[in-house]
Amino acid sequence: MGLFSKDKTPSAEELAARKVNREKLECFNMTRSWGIKKYATATQFIYDEEMKAFVVVEGPDESFKEREPWVIDFDEVEDAWLEVDEWWSKEGKQFDKYHDYHRLLQEDYKNVFWHYDLYMNIKTKHEYAGTIRYKMNYRTNILKVPGFSFFVHRGLELSGEFRGREIKEQSEKLESFCDKIKGNVKNEKTFDILTHRRPDSIADRLKEDLTDEWYISRIENVDAHVKRAYRISALLGVK
Repeated sequence: MGLFSKDKTPSAEELAARKVNREKLECFNMTRSWGIKKYATATQFIYDEEMKAFVVVEGPDESFKEREPWVIDFDEVEDAWLEVDEWWSKEGKQFDKYHDYHRLLQEDYKNVFWHYDLYMNIKTKHEYAGTIRYKMNYRTNILKVPGFSFFVHRGLELSGEFRGREIKEQSEKLESFCDKIKGNVKNEKTFDILTHRRPDSIADRLKEDLTDEWYISRIENVDAHVKRAYRISALLGVK
């Protein structure tokens, strides 16, 4: 997400804008950087609270100026929203073919893999930055419903576009859902113990516990991205 385009030769006006942008970058002091730090090419949202400006750039935040992203003032933002892409597949691979979840039967909910990609969209009045759209999660978040007998459900039901308070509501929904899952896991284990359905093997019990913990961690991971989208939206003043 740097300034330079390989597809066209910049006009005199754009070259002048780049010069001004470099000067703004020199004055830009990072207040915070929001993004996944684990991957070297992950996208970062970086802002300067005093300047009331931000940049969106791929790569480490400590060297973001080298990639010359456009510096965008907060008051140049017209809209910002979170876009969540949800689909299911029969295999748990990163790039499985999409499937229409409306055709999925309830008895299949626990037999398929649910995929989640979250995109932040920021519409600006900036002449050259335009509308920024970037993937918040570096890799597609994939989860599989463990198939609790007390709580059958269809993924997270999170697909759509959300703005301002709507983003916060989705985070609250995920938190509540996660609490229900945790309570259900506890009830399920109690029921299994009382009815002697709990696996006898320590290895099998450990595998079952790890499956539950992994599923909950995947939901919390999705929620972490949703929370970040809300922080960005609130910072930019989008309600």
